[in-house]
Amino acid sequence: MATSNELYLYLLTAEGLVRCGWDGRSQHVEILNRALDGEVLREVAQDPFDRNHFYAATTTEIHVSEDGGAHWKWLPSGGIDYRDIWAMEVDPTRRDQIYVGTLPAAVYVSENGGRSFRELSAFRQLPEYGKWTFPPAPHTAHIRCFALVPRFPDEIIVGIEEGGIARSRDRGENWEDISGPQSAMAYPEYNDPAGIKPYQMGQHEDGRVYRDVHWVLRHPRSVNRLYATTGIGTYRSDDDGKLWIKAEYGMGRAYAIPIAIHRDAPDRIFLGAAENGPTSWLGHRTVRAGPYNTIKFSPDTSEKLGGAKTGILRSDDAGETWRRLNNGLPQSYPHMTCGFALHPQDGATVCVSYTDGSIYASNDAGDSWRKLHVNIPKLYGIRLMAVS
Repeated sequence: MATSNELYLYLLTAEGLVRCGWDGRSQHVEILNRALDGEVLREVAQDPFDRNHFYAATTTEIHVSEDGGAHWKWLPSGGIDYRDIWAMEVDPTRRDQIYVGTLPAAVYVSENGGRSFRELSAFRQLPEYGKWTFPPAPHTAHIRCFALVPRFPDEIIVGIEEGGIARSRDRGENWEDISGPQSAMAYPEYNDPAGIKPYQMGQHEDGRVYRDVHWVLRHPRSVNRLYATTGIGTYRSDDDGKLWIKAEYGMGRAYAIPIAIHRDAPDRIFLGAAENGPTSWLGHRTVRAGPYNTIKFSPDTSEKLGGAKTGILRSDDAGETWRRLNNGLPQSYPHMTCGFALHPQDGATVCVSYTDGSIYASNDAGDSWRKLHVNIPKLYGIRLMAVS
């Protein structure tokens, strides 16, 4: 690797993992190696106790690298009963502990670095569990994301697609729904696994987060503030999940997925959203990779609607107001955005990626952008990691 590279830029794709070197400033990106060929990558995470130690989750397996991602080893991951992995998160306070979320919606924990797992079975005892859903038949919900923060070492927060948000305060022994006030309107009247009856879409309800949750974040400093992106927009809670407020940023449906906050700039939020839903997204829709890829099971409305019409937004006041970022970024892009990557030490350096492989970088917190000289198709997400 060139000595000028201070960061690993990981590209998660539908066909494997690509590790790059980047200096954090130029447009040049150096491809260092490719791994896990043919696999759909769900997540790559750096061990907080060892910068050379990485975990990777594909749709069916967990892998580990002990040399910064140059080589990878498959892990048995015994105990994960449902081999359709959607989310993985490394515990920020406990060595060798990682969490995995699956379809059907289940949560697993490993305490030996991913070699074996046990299910946190109390999660599936939540009262609303049987009402959770997903648009393509058989309408099976899954874990879409985790939110773990060092400030609350015993807390696990999960976003469920489509089910809302759940939390445990005791490392998974007990769970509560923190989607807002209970409502008979929050879930479909029926779930027809045969797909004969039409799917019942949800709707916004004051005080509740919309059930189609994609990403959940805690504010780095405000103890009770949470954020969630969903299929109809972005929500904020100021009372630890009792009530939720829908953000307004002038984007039609405002289908939102990636959201990012740097710990050194806690009130500055980056958000990726689209005016149109997944059936309109141009190209490979890796966000729904797995057995229910939208391309296979949904009509393609990209030509009719003009694609995703994606926009990148920023809030400088913790989500009270938003502005759309221009100056170098594509506007109303037909491809969906699939992730942000923040420099671990520099809160003003950020990358944003799109599913067609385009990646843009900014060193001034999004005021201006430049396109990086790398393009890997079928992109699912990006991660920036410090080189040891």
